[in-house]
Amino acid sequence: MNQINFRSQLTFREFLKASFYISYRQPAMLFIAIFGLFILVSPLIYHLAGVEPNGKMTLLKLALGLYLLAFVPLIIYFKCRRAFNSKSRVVEPMDWMVDYEWINVKGTSFETKMTWEKVLKVLETKEFFFVYQSKIQANIISKREMSPAQIQGFRSIVKGILGLKDKLRED
Repeated sequence: MNQINFRSQLTFREFLKASFYISYRQPAMLFIAIFGLFILVSPLIYHLAGVEPNGKMTLLKLALGLYLLAFVPLIIYFKCRRAFNSKSRVVEPMDWMVDYEWINVKGTSFETKMTWEKVLKVLETKEFFFVYQSKIQANIISKREMSPAQIQGFRSIVKGILGLKDKLRED
């Protein structure tokens, strides 16, 4: 297949889910979450071991653990909501035309054409394709509106690009 055409439009739920996925793939974000969980659970571990920690220190650890576990997801949620509710390109329906040389994305207020050389990698999950231009910036393609033939065609094109890193599903 030489060219694949499809339309994609993200819902808020999809945009939020994809944003969390991109954020928590970063090692620093995983470290913060694991560290917050450890701090939150450490008073319980002390208690089960028979050691009674200082009450003020226990409250401080619980507060810090909750802060690390809840603050970052809340920031991501509110940033996504603000971006989605603004006149952002994220909410526009996007027409994709993809071949072995170009990725052309056309929305209501924009049109972007880029070569595959500008793409760092393509990652596929059960619900999305992520077309990364950098380690933290990606175009999100919802697979919800794509037919199985379009999904297979997109995979075939991605696999046919020499030197492109990809992590695609086999189903």
